[in-house]
Amino acid sequence: MPKTKVLEMHQNAPPRANFEKIVTSKQQSVFWKHEIQKQFLTPYHYHPECEIIHIRQGFGRRWVGGSIAHFDPGDLVFIAPNVPHVWQVAPECPQAETFYIQFLPDFMGADFFKLPEMQSVGDLMATAGGGVTFSEPVCSEVVTLLEKIPELSSSKCLLSLLDILDRLSQDQDSRPLGIATGRVGLKQRQEERIDKVFQYINRHLTEPISQAEIAQRVHLSPPAFSRLFKKTTGKRFMQVVTELRISQACRLLAETNRSISEIAYSCGYETLTHFNSRFRQIMEMTPSKYRRNREDAGKQPS
Repeated sequence: MPKTKVLEMHQNAPPRANFEKIVTSKQQSVFWKHEIQKQFLTPYHYHPECEIIHIRQGFGRRWVGGSIAHFDPGDLVFIAPNVPHVWQVAPECPQAETFYIQFLPDFMGADFFKLPEMQSVGDLMATAGGGVTFSEPVCSEVVTLLEKIPELSSSKCLLSLLDILDRLSQDQDSRPLGIATGRVGLKQRQEERIDKVFQYINRHLTEPISQAEIAQRVHLSPPAFSRLFKKTTGKRFMQVVTELRISQACRLLAETNRSISEIAYSCGYETLTHFNSRFRQIMEMTPSKYRRNREDAGKQPS
């Protein structure tokens, strides 16, 4: 199957987001949760626990460390400790469902993942500073195990988690989302502003977006806003908006029969010429060729 170019933005140093305290009982070293709701309510945040998160239903945008990309059903990401992240469901998505599991990196003891038998898992946990995604076969295996965890006893839950981590660590086609670096120190007010910007982009991506207007919304001058956004994402504001719009267009080209002009206008472009130019610049092919490639890939035998 031809590989589809993935859009994501990397930064040299992920930002410091809101700290989240994971509450577990004294009898529980692994925390899991299953949620079904219109929107994921957790803001841009980080925590000292590792996290494996699976999106069962829903689509939108995820921000993990220095990576910003669209997500769809089936999304599975491993997040290392203290990596800022948020999943924002698209406004037009009717419902979102997620299952995630969180655990401290030393939940089996300080030296457990240093044992020779656990070296690959230890490497995964140590090097996944920007988050990691996995191949479809491994995702399918792991999701099956994840969804059975609520039915397991505490001891079998631990054994299942070790099985999951082993399968993830053996995936030869796993892909890091970003570079493992420390967080940029942002003050609380800056964190709140960036979270508000992310929410605004998520709600208004298909509409005309003005950097000056959004700077005013977060009570910053345009130059100050530009500096803060670049510090946080490693990209210029309109560059991020453009790449997210093209990523949205790719999803619509692959999953719908809507015309290219209709998709262009629904993604916030006022002219088809402008859309085609931006699409070719980012995807290195025309929208029609992208659609043909996806159709041809879908016809190939599995």
